[in-house]
Amino acid sequence: MNFGRLVLQPAPSIYELALMAATELGSVDAEKAAEDVVSRFSDSREMLEEYYHIKIGDTGTIESLPMVIRDYSPDYDKLPLFLYKAATSVNWGDEQGFFKTFTSELASFYALESPLPDDPQNAKDEFRLVVEHRIMPSFKGSAFWAPGSILMENSLVQLVNLPDLYRIFERC
Repeated sequence: MNFGRLVLQPAPSIYELALMAATELGSVDAEKAAEDVVSRFSDSREMLEEYYHIKIGDTGTIESLPMVIRDYSPDYDKLPLFLYKAATSVNWGDEQGFFKTFTSELASFYALESPLPDDPQNAKDEFRLVVEHRIMPSFKGSAFWAPGSILMENSLVQLVNLPDLYRIFERC
């Protein structure tokens, strides 16, 4: 399902974001690393826009991101790390490897972080509301098709199925 894009206004500089991430990660030459990130995204701008709705501006800005779930925005504080890791950890040389690794980095960026136990109650309430009203409704119907590997890795366990529930309630 395609919901379009999240437009970033004003469009942040990829260089500045990558420099923040490189500095935080302790890169020896943070400026060079940031330039490499800008170069990687600029060189791949057409592909990123076509497949992911990630629009890279001519001046090295990131103008849009994909809207993965309707009415849900990622934590933009994670954008510098996403850009840095996407440029340095993704397999850009192999098509299948690219899609797998880039999508994995994008998923990490969009992942909702659960609040810590000592976070204020309003953060916990906000988390619950986002999960309940944004994320869970996206799983209904055909919007979410879990890969078979989720069941094989025991990441997701089927508790009941509808025909068995009907049989149980027919007896009542």
